[in-house]
Amino acid sequence: MKILQLFSIACFASLSWTASAETVVKILHIQSNQKVRDIWQAAADEYQKAHPGVKVQFNYLDNEAFKAKLPTLLQSNDRPSAFHSWGGGVMYEQIQAGVCQDITNAIAGEFKDSFYPAGIQNFMYQDKSYGLPNDVGPIIFWYNKELCEKAGVDPTKIKYWDDFLEAVKKCKSAGVTPIMMGGADEWPLHFYPVMLMMRIIGKDGMAAAYKGENGGFAGPEVVKAWTLYKELCDLDPFQRGFQAAKAEDAYGSFHDGKAAFELMGSWMLVEGRMRAADKKGLPDEKLGWFFFPEVKGGNGKASDIFASVDGWLVSHDAPKETVDFMKVWLGKDTQMQLAKQGLFIPMVKGTAEVIQEPFIRQIAEAARDTDWIQIAMDQLLGPDTGRLFNDEAAGVAGKSVSPEQAAKAIEDSFAKNRP
Repeated sequence: MKILQLFSIACFASLSWTASAETVVKILHIQSNQKVRDIWQAAADEYQKAHPGVKVQFNYLDNEAFKAKLPTLLQSNDRPSAFHSWGGGVMYEQIQAGVCQDITNAIAGEFKDSFYPAGIQNFMYQDKSYGLPNDVGPIIFWYNKELCEKAGVDPTKIKYWDDFLEAVKKCKSAGVTPIMMGGADEWPLHFYPVMLMMRIIGKDGMAAAYKGENGGFAGPEVVKAWTLYKELCDLDPFQRGFQAAKAEDAYGSFHDGKAAFELMGSWMLVEGRMRAADKKGLPDEKLGWFFFPEVKGGNGKASDIFASVDGWLVSHDAPKETVDFMKVWLGKDTQMQLAKQGLFIPMVKGTAEVIQEPFIRQIAEAARDTDWIQIAMDQLLGPDTGRLFNDEAAGVAGKSVSPEQAAKAIEDSFAKNRP
């Protein structure tokens, strides 16, 4: 397992924590939505009022800066007490490097049981808990009803991958940009080959590939998934300049009515409206969504969910007040506030029922009822292979990499560090 990057000794002076209180609980996050941050701060204020001498401090980094700077911060003298995590191989490396704290006993009982089991499991390693889930963001196809109608596309009839490819062709013929894409970040592109793998080989097949069975991530069925992804890319489905667009740019552009579809997480409803030119975006009556379509003859189902399961890991020397604060911050009362406003889908039981926003509630109920949530491959496979997976997805989209080359490169990389 390569863990050298976790022991970098470089310093990032741009991040510093205020230490004006006796005990400081330092939380590093990637949450840009001010409404969410306001609710978090209210929870911190409540906790601080009940615990004189304790200061809860939030510090923000955007997604890519977070990934770049976190390894160094975790080895510095100014490390966060709790930090954002997607789980998977990146988390495993952090735990193996000794930077995470075993909180199994600290969360045992009623607090642990308040979360969905799949969320708790995502932040466990060798039967021990090192963190807690925050929210789940299922990846779905959002669509613009007006543009689909203009192109003669009925999204409610898209059940199979072939149906979606036909919809893309109709959009192209009608002069409608089929898909909005934030290609500069690469991870939005990686959704396509991953979800095609899920639909073709299913849950058991994904587990087998992870173990290196049936050719691992270079097996024939995995190559088939990359081939279907290439068929989409060959249609030039994305907006002009997609390779230079950031994910956040794409959210706003979709909500400005510039593409028929966008494959993105449930968070895009709120984020996209916030980033639209008019700060309102598309109203509910102009929007729709559906699960990623099945592949004929495949082992996966449309109800098998690919999602970003966000959560928090606790650093090895974090003060005990960190988990204590989590019981307020991630407790049902705070999470109900977030759910009621439809800001995201909490992983706390009983919150889906109070979500007012119809789309988010529908997605939350589907996530609650599914028996499989697949996390992002750029997290599951660890930082090295995960980054490569995204690179290969971008390479196929840019028509510089073949499906066979992409699959082989990923398997060769993961085989060096396969657990």
